Amino acid sequence: MTAAFVAAAKGLRVLLLESTEQVGGTSSRSAGTLWIPGNFSMTDEEARADIEQARIYLDAVVGEESLPLMRAQFLRHAAQMVAFLQQHSQVQFQACPRHTDYWPQISGARAGGRPVEARVFDGRELGAAFDLLRPTTPEFMVFGGMMVSKADVDKLLKVRQSAANLRHATSLVMRYMTDRLSGYSRGTRLTMGNALCGRLLKSVIDVGVVVRVSCEVTRIESVSSTEHKLAIDSPTGTEVVRALAGVVFAGGGFSANADWRRRLMPAPTPDNTAGSPGVQASTMEMALHLGGTLGTGSEHNAWWFPSSVVYRDDRSTGVFPHIVLDRAKPGLIAVDRRGRRFVNEGINYHQFCVAQYRHDAVPCWFICDARFLRRYGMGAVRPGGRSTKDWIRRGYLKSAATLDQLAVDLGINGDGLKECIRRMNDYAKSGKDLEFGKGDDGVSRQNGDPSHGPNPCLGPIAVSPFYAVEVAPADLGTSLGLMVNEFGQLLNEHGVAIQGLYACGNDMHSIMGGRYPAPGVTLGPGMTFAYLAALHIARQTAM
Repeated sequence: MTAAFVAAAKGLRVLLLESTEQVGGTSSRSAGTLWIPGNFSMTDEEARADIEQARIYLDAVVGEESLPLMRAQFLRHAAQMVAFLQQHSQVQFQACPRHTDYWPQISGARAGGRPVEARVFDGRELGAAFDLLRPTTPEFMVFGGMMVSKADVDKLLKVRQSAANLRHATSLVMRYMTDRLSGYSRGTRLTMGNALCGRLLKSVIDVGVVVRVSCEVTRIESVSSTEHKLAIDSPTGTEVVRALAGVVFAGGGFSANADWRRRLMPAPTPDNTAGSPGVQASTMEMALHLGGTLGTGSEHNAWWFPSSVVYRDDRSTGVFPHIVLDRAKPGLIAVDRRGRRFVNEGINYHQFCVAQYRHDAVPCWFICDARFLRRYGMGAVRPGGRSTKDWIRRGYLKSAATLDQLAVDLGINGDGLKECIRRMNDYAKSGKDLEFGKGDDGVSRQNGDPSHGPNPCLGPIAVSPFYAVEVAPADLGTSLGLMVNEFGQLLNEHGVAIQGLYACGNDMHSIMGGRYPAPGVTLGPGMTFAYLAALHIARQTAM
């Protein structure tokens, strides 16, 4: 949608084709964060300095895993892309001052301010197109259809602590009830990735982009250096469309393609993904057929998050992302089959899963006690503990009166589990995790409980019953993709640009080389190179 909007804003006629029934893809389900060094929240002088510091940081974290030229192109144009959208489209952002880079000990890291997120969006502005927008996952909604942001969650958890929090909660519920009584299938107050995609959808419609869903491109043929014929299967039949200026591949990677996953992901290959069902690598396969090439694979070829499988009432399954709400809180540990911890539970979600692979901890189990579950919830189990019996019945949540029985139920080593918890209870008193340093780093402290001391991430596990949830890696998206140049043009096996063909998003090989330096390092570069591709097409057309 970014590429489509920018191209149309530059005067081109644009056709946006979506293979599924709704637009938004994986991004609509995401947190919607973009990592944008030197963004609008900084003065010009601060922005220049920040971009240089971000370069130092990426050189250290990513290094030879990607081309410095591509990283430099991103840093040079990311803030320009955001400014263009804010000036010309419905997309409006706000900075995230508390979202720290994920390797805060590395030179050039910043404790907050680089990530930005879309402002809350009123989905009613889409009119009839509201149902074209792919909703977020049900586990991100309250009452089956009300979206909440992280800021909303913080206030909802403390609804009894202030009149302001109570007013906010009341306004959310009243707005949602009004939406449903007005005939909407879900709440129209959109947050996170749904707000970003909703704003982009409104923008492409406003600027005249033709949006067609349920259209599968089955074949692409080159007519000239820039012109291509696309064979399209749609609900109305088969047709051929001529793309006169360029084609942008933005199919979202290969998260939903079982064969690609089996070949390109580590073993045991994760069963679960947060990717949209439409990200089947079909666009990547067409690009390869036209002479494109894949980048060099990394250790994992994907960005991970710890996940638990949710069994819904309609017998479908969902993937709950354990990203910010539980892992770093005081009183939760992650253990392997020996009943032992293997990682700082509060580190960034990608590195948590890398640790699972490195320590043979796939799957692992999150363990907490009754006090923790009531206060913070765990995974899909919300705070308060009122739905505990239902989650136990579904098999999602394991419960036992003793740690010995819990270990038996999980099939893990009971002595190891009890010793692990004994140590954690000591750490909770001293405020120092002597094994893994939970709470010593900025990432885990950011997501801990600031009202808890002496360490916001360390708490005892002592109050029966005890609970567990099984957790395994799932991917947010795939990082191995098509090689492109600094303008987003596909490159052939000799490194030469293929005229008229472009890639962006997760179809494009990641400039992060499979590393995960900060929140928003998928959408930030993805939208930046979409912007650059559209500008390049517009310039080539004008020549």
